[in-house]
Amino acid sequence: MRVWEIGPRGAGAGGLEGLRMTERDDPIAGSGQVLVRVIAAGLNYRDLMQLRGHYGPENPDTRIPLTDGVGIVEALGEGVSKLAIGDRVVVHNFLPWLDENSFGYHVFAQDMGISTDGWLAEKLLLPANAAIKLPDCVSDETAATLAVAACTVWHAMVAFGGAGPGKLVLVQGTGGMAIFALQLAKALGADFAITSSSDEKLAKSRAMGADYTVNYRECDDWAAALLEQTGGRGADVVVDTVGFAEFSKTIAATALEGRIGTLGALSGSPADKADFSQGPILGKNITIKGITSGHRGMFVDALEVIANKGVEMLIDREFAFEDAAAAFAHLDSGAHMGKVMIRVSS
Repeated sequence: MRVWEIGPRGAGAGGLEGLRMTERDDPIAGSGQVLVRVIAAGLNYRDLMQLRGHYGPENPDTRIPLTDGVGIVEALGEGVSKLAIGDRVVVHNFLPWLDENSFGYHVFAQDMGISTDGWLAEKLLLPANAAIKLPDCVSDETAATLAVAACTVWHAMVAFGGAGPGKLVLVQGTGGMAIFALQLAKALGADFAITSSSDEKLAKSRAMGADYTVNYRECDDWAAALLEQTGGRGADVVVDTVGFAEFSKTIAATALEGRIGTLGALSGSPADKADFSQGPILGKNITIKGITSGHRGMFVDALEVIANKGVEMLIDREFAFEDAAAAFAHLDSGAHMGKVMIRVSS
């Protein structure tokens, strides 16, 4: 089978030149495993960070990347009874994190595409207890680009944030995570605010249901601009993709008793020092939680809403398996809105 490997981390052109396609023997399903033929896979910002050596452990050059993907079960290992050959399956990224009681540092040792091989291959093995059979109505394109966004956004926005009717949700940017948050929030009946540096992307966001939009390039104090639009109403729930380098503005845009799920660092690095003071957090009684994706149960809950409400992931562009390096470059350009997908097989 053909696979892509990350190659030397930090290689030229922002890490992209290390990517390489090679051949391996087909894997064989062992006890408790399923062999999956990959249909398609999706990219996330953390995949770029990994190539640059800024995310995850020091991996071997042979690591197969990508956390998001969908495939068809081709073989069952010994003891597997809840899945069948022909089932379409997805999986959350931290494979041992099955429910709310199973989180621990050990889950980072099996992070799809980071600390264990991911979806950018023609076939792969998955633990059967982690794999989730897809509802028939969920398309391959949505399933292929869903895992990281669905688990993370559900955790931050719903399980922690309690988003729903009467709540205002804020997300910064128009990448895959943000656009899925928009779609999920509207499916749940919440109001939605979004920021971007592109008026074109903001117009598309409004067409998808966004209630408030701010161009942060034109309005440096985007928090004040948002509050002006809302009549002083802050966000009840913030899915923070920007990180601590801009956190004082995020706090300013948050309502009394608001909840901030911080999960990204698009403005810099997760190692950035905080730029905010304690006073506004205390004054507003804000709750802040670090969000590290989500467990299998959260993914199942998100899939139920996606299936029932007909949510379809916004795919910015699809690439062939042979053109995986170009897919990474497109994501790196920042020109995308929504998700970047790689088609592996028909």
